[in-house]
Amino acid sequence: MCRFAIGRSAVCVVVDTPVRSSEEIPVLIRGEGLTIDDVALVAGQQVLVELDEDQMTMVEETSRRIQKWGGEGQPIYGVNTGFGEMVFMNIPPRFETELQDNLLRTHAAGGGELFTDEAVRAMQVSRLNCLIKGYSGIGTDTLRLMGELLNRGIHPIVPQQGSLGASGDLAPLAHLALPLIAEGRVRKGATIRPSAEVLAEEGLEPVRMGYKSGLALINGTSAMTGVSALALVRARRLVRLALWASAAFIQVMGGSTGAFAERGHALKNHRGQSEVAGLITRLLAGSDLTREHADVMALISAEANGDTVTPVKDYLQNAYTLRCVPQILGPVLDTMAYCRRLVEEELNSCNDNPLIFDTPETVFHGGHFHGQYMAMASDFLNIALTEVGVLAERQLNRVLDPHLNKNFPAFLALGDEGLYSGLQGSQYLATSIASENLDLAAPASVKSIPSNGQNQDVVSMGLIAARKSLRLIDNVNTIVSVLVAACYQAATITGIERFSPPVRGLLELLATKVPGYRDDAGVASDFLATIRDTALSEEADALLPVLDIPADLS
Repeated sequence: MCRFAIGRSAVCVVVDTPVRSSEEIPVLIRGEGLTIDDVALVAGQQVLVELDEDQMTMVEETSRRIQKWGGEGQPIYGVNTGFGEMVFMNIPPRFETELQDNLLRTHAAGGGELFTDEAVRAMQVSRLNCLIKGYSGIGTDTLRLMGELLNRGIHPIVPQQGSLGASGDLAPLAHLALPLIAEGRVRKGATIRPSAEVLAEEGLEPVRMGYKSGLALINGTSAMTGVSALALVRARRLVRLALWASAAFIQVMGGSTGAFAERGHALKNHRGQSEVAGLITRLLAGSDLTREHADVMALISAEANGDTVTPVKDYLQNAYTLRCVPQILGPVLDTMAYCRRLVEEELNSCNDNPLIFDTPETVFHGGHFHGQYMAMASDFLNIALTEVGVLAERQLNRVLDPHLNKNFPAFLALGDEGLYSGLQGSQYLATSIASENLDLAAPASVKSIPSNGQNQDVVSMGLIAARKSLRLIDNVNTIVSVLVAACYQAATITGIERFSPPVRGLLELLATKVPGYRDDAGVASDFLATIRDTALSEEADALLPVLDIPADLS
């Protein structure tokens, strides 16, 4: 299987980003087979969703079952009991709807900044895929309305803070559910308005909450899972840019290609490392700046002086920032593959409680709402993302340091050194963010604080971890973009034409947007913003290495 390819000229292309449009086949919501790319497509409003009618039949059967049992007074959590620590309270059938509505209202207690529409849509599709499996007891009318909100671009207003990650993402999912009963607020277009107004305008009827419906909507991991899916797709794009930047950096530094030889990496049994080594080799092909290991050996041999201890100008081995890119970014790929597997397993799981089977006695009262899998997946991803930033910041330091950067001007200043400072200030940005990331990399999944009258005595904090992933991706994109700026600045000195064809494309694109930075030409932040915007653009996307990170490690 071809797993990596370079840009447009690749013989084998493995698509790594969502590319479908809304005119194509919608994403089928059927409780299985949903991928992180599907979530990203729906979240980005590139495709619609369609509910699988066979699964909807099962949903309806389970709903009828729970309605019957609720009317009979069968003891089932969330049907005729209080919630959480108040499970010991028996609730008569006449409070069927009031119990569920009150649950949504009281738990819609989130705070802080609002999630973006994209993140909210990721949560919606994640919850839909869980509920359509048919074990939650919710009605089909509720799922159809959820689908309509997605397809019509009606987005519930969901604050970011308030989830403990067990019993699921109660607060954000309650905000997500309120519009289904014509309460709370939504955004359609650029305007935030009361849900009732927008539903009326759209000709959509709010649903009546039957037994367990409110609980089914909020008692799960769909907020953290949806956000984690988005984070993984964005992280993949980030890693592609970091790999390109590493290849550009190696060429700027006149690095040796020997450290990426397949024969060596075949002896280290880590798939990600071997694949990064192969990718870097292909990214360097055709460069006029790198050197073969044999050439380095010849130069050193020529400088040797018989039996005398002699310093030589060339290093037989490069520093780790050049030589160990496969050993540093390889684990990142393997970590992301593992995280993707966990997230896609969760996307296609029942993460509700209780789960409805054939008889009241077989109802499963468990803890599938607990977000520890997602919390740990996000924490693992956050460590990997932080390391991408650590590598890029150290690569940046080497290319700017006049004692290390192979006779380039100090800080790549395009002018009189000292009078001109070049990218000296830009390094501070990258280094400060790299330090900030060390705090964000601290795991959330081990920071449990008991709550809910000691009922929720061990919680996951999974949504906190997932939110940190999005912040880290944005931060590391900035660090890598500063490295891209430095490599581009160096290329304006050496000549872009000397770089390998796979790397040259993005350098040429950057040259059409902005010249190399001169102190007397403008503010550095404007230069960096142009580099970042270009490097993260769709136009640049086709010029980056194509990367497949599967959901398995086989």
